[in-house]
Amino acid sequence: MPGQTQSAQPFPKLFEPIRLGSREARNRIMRVATTAHLAERNRVGDRMLEFYRTLAQGGAGVIVTEGLRVHPFEAEPAGAMLMWDRASIPGMHKLTKAVTAEGALFIGQLNHGGRQHLGRFVPPLMVAPSAIPCPRSGGVPHALTTEEIEDLIEWFATSAMHCIEAGMDGVEIHGAQGHLIQQFVSPYSNHRDDLYGGSFENRIRFPLAIIAAVRKRIGSAPIVGYRLGVDELTAGGLGVEETKRLAEHLSADGLVSYVSLSQGNFNTIDIHLPERHFPMVPYRELQAQIKPAAGELPVVMCTRIQTPEQGEDILAAGEADMIGFCRAFIVDPHWPKAAKAGRAQDIRRCIACNQCWGWISEGGPIGCAVNPTLGLEYKWGKLERAWHRKKVLVVGGGPGGLEAARIAGLRGHHVTLIEKSTELGGRLKTARLAPHFSELQHVLDYLVPQVQAAGVETITGQEADYELIEEHSPDCVVLATGAMPHTPALTGDGSVPVLTSDGIIDVAALRDGTIIIMDEDGYFWPAAVAEAAAQLGRRVVFATRFFEPFREMPMVSRIATLRELDRRGVEMRANMAPISASNGSVALRHYQSGREELIPDCAALFWVGLQQANDGLSARLRANGFDKKDVMVIGDAFAPRRLPQALREGHAAGRSI
Repeated sequence: MPGQTQSAQPFPKLFEPIRLGSREARNRIMRVATTAHLAERNRVGDRMLEFYRTLAQGGAGVIVTEGLRVHPFEAEPAGAMLMWDRASIPGMHKLTKAVTAEGALFIGQLNHGGRQHLGRFVPPLMVAPSAIPCPRSGGVPHALTTEEIEDLIEWFATSAMHCIEAGMDGVEIHGAQGHLIQQFVSPYSNHRDDLYGGSFENRIRFPLAIIAAVRKRIGSAPIVGYRLGVDELTAGGLGVEETKRLAEHLSADGLVSYVSLSQGNFNTIDIHLPERHFPMVPYRELQAQIKPAAGELPVVMCTRIQTPEQGEDILAAGEADMIGFCRAFIVDPHWPKAAKAGRAQDIRRCIACNQCWGWISEGGPIGCAVNPTLGLEYKWGKLERAWHRKKVLVVGGGPGGLEAARIAGLRGHHVTLIEKSTELGGRLKTARLAPHFSELQHVLDYLVPQVQAAGVETITGQEADYELIEEHSPDCVVLATGAMPHTPALTGDGSVPVLTSDGIIDVAALRDGTIIIMDEDGYFWPAAVAEAAAQLGRRVVFATRFFEPFREMPMVSRIATLRELDRRGVEMRANMAPISASNGSVALRHYQSGREELIPDCAALFWVGLQQANDGLSARLRANGFDKKDVMVIGDAFAPRRLPQALREGHAAGRSI
């Protein structure tokens, strides 16, 4: 419009530089500490180097490492980094050079878990301010003596010095999310009656002593950040008013360069990673209360922020000085570059499944359900154009087929994708319609336009049989034909229909009565069906042969799912399976003991998880002259599994042609 000027930068606040102590970050985007477990025998190797290098190339202003171990007595999984050990310095120096060479500030997070753990077994040694077990983790910790506390303070300072010797721009002290330092600050976990317990001033003595010792050891120039837990959201725990007082202390002391915000403890661990049952940016108002208390300290807000628009709005409102990202950068490490270039539509978005957390919480390396290269950057390298352009036919327009077509197209091949449905997306087309599963749409919102941009010809509404494939005369065929859900034959008189679903339920097809869901999947699929059934207002009985419902779902997502189902009155039957149906009733039998239970007046039984691979085309193609190397079967067409496998195999197929 006349008289108006338009900024060349669509998100000017996000991309303003900011000073953190004596350093300047190129923008206000921070990748907050995210466990990756990519070390090799506790040392930096190629896969960790390339993982962090890729992050830095993505354009973030500040990158904070995963939590670095500060004490020899902590559990030491092979993928973790031991900053207390001087032998870690050379590898961390390589890592620092790789990150800072790309223009990002690099900060090492120092953390001690205290009584917290995520494994199924209680570690042999846990420490805490008091000998109180965590309700989530379990196990009684050793209550630290005064001498042991003073020793720990020195280990934090030593580990900080090792970070600086490795060339880092600074350190961040983790005082949030229920770990050791917050255990001291919180009256929920600190029942001491000495100098480190009781009053607020005594409870904050431990973190303030660590900050002072760290600053004394590393000097005034490096950054010292503090990860601040705003509210434990736990009865008897740390609340926002005491946190504001701590923020005032941190600001007044002048030893801290910034505070980075989080919330919750392990008792409320699901709010560390708010998922699909939470709204976007769920703790914005809570975290915004810290900015006025923090004085001149830069404040980093991190609360399920995904889009540049969300981050820009928070900064423009003055509620924070930087925006912290975790899962958004797991899905797309080049998020900042795309946002800065005005290509926000090209950002691959998180679907909030928390599978990344599920893998690392079991001690494995980080991965992502929808980013197939995450953690494997060292293996895949940069996508290169193919030496010889081939004619590629992809059969199946689900996620695996779309990814295969996208990568093959980007590499310069002539790619045609054929999908028998009139719409691309495979099972996601219906699963996205289930309650709390709408974010699955992000997968298609990214893949479909990217496939088109890669020059792939798409043909929908046509089934690819052998004759059609032969007509196209491809050099290579990728079969991504998925799998077909099916139900078993159930003994009885047929009075209870046995159905399956991808997450939505045809209400019109059901009479009044109880809905039974039989889970033989253990993952998100039966959760989608259960929530769809629960919203109908009927009695819902959820049965599974497994020891527990949703056994493969990441714990933080399972918590939210079980809470929602319990609120809606869904009845759980673990170790049970249907054996017969008659006169409108279904008999369940305990899988271990043989005990039976009769569920009367049943409208339907939804059997979820049984699938059969649609792999019939591969045998005929090979029998008619297609060599094994020219026919690739991926995803559920090879064997019914999960979204991550479909995308990884699709990506690998596109790379291999």
